[in-house]
Amino acid sequence: MSNKVGQLSLSKFADLYADKLAGADFFVVDEKQLLSLSEYPYRSDGYIIGICTRGTAKVEVNLQVYDARPDAMLLATPFHVLRIYNSSDDFLCRFVVFSKAFLTENSVNSHFLESFSYFKSASIPVIYPDKADAKMILEIYLLIQKKLDREGHPYNVEISRSILMTLLYEIQAIYEKQHIIIKGKQTRKQELNVLFQELVFHHYKEHRNVQYYADALYVSPKHLTETVKEVTGRTAGEWIDDAVILEAKVLLRNHDVSIARVAEDIHFPDQSSFGKYFKKHAGMSPSDYRAVSGH
Repeated sequence: MSNKVGQLSLSKFADLYADKLAGADFFVVDEKQLLSLSEYPYRSDGYIIGICTRGTAKVEVNLQVYDARPDAMLLATPFHVLRIYNSSDDFLCRFVVFSKAFLTENSVNSHFLESFSYFKSASIPVIYPDKADAKMILEIYLLIQKKLDREGHPYNVEISRSILMTLLYEIQAIYEKQHIIIKGKQTRKQELNVLFQELVFHHYKEHRNVQYYADALYVSPKHLTETVKEVTGRTAGEWIDDAVILEAKVLLRNHDVSIARVAEDIHFPDQSSFGKYFKKHAGMSPSDYRAVSGH
């Protein structure tokens, strides 16, 4: 599997963490420390459902920071850029990782996954189920693991897939419960911020100016910037720049791709304007970043 741009491919992920593989694109990871994922931003080409069982950490998903603590769940898609850092020594998680293909292999509907609201790009990637719900989710994890432990069972993969489906529906119920709580607390300003963040997520490669987002949201750039700053502590422009720089860092981590190609991928007119922009926001040149970030 070619190493995609700054990606943590499923096969690489499996090499690092998998205890039991049910084929190349579905595996369960027992309580492990996610140390190799810590310093740099990654994007995985699989769907990840993780639950923290011990300790604490910070989880950054598309630049938003969440607290991981026991029972916290991470629901990440291939659209999410992840970074896990500041983890306590006893930080442990269990997780399942699967590809879209694994789930839809025998299913009529290839858009099945999109029916789960937590796998949409504007969804909240970290949720905090209550004790009882978390306990039930862990029981399903252990059940998947138990099934995968049986050597040579003719329907291991099918059985695992159907338990995975059960897991997805259980999480949907928890997510809806959580979402109602969160939604109910949202002010108009927070709503505008959520819409802005989602737009940035889809368009930051082509559009780096606040005007574009303000127009799309039918507000003035001044109102947008002030609102976003009030809600998040940073201006709209800073969020856009951060999204671009984060993407650049993910791309630069792949040494097979030239810096000129990275500049082109993020729609800069040439390598020199990309270099200036990157240095201004990241504090070092793209080649220096590439040198310190290693492979």
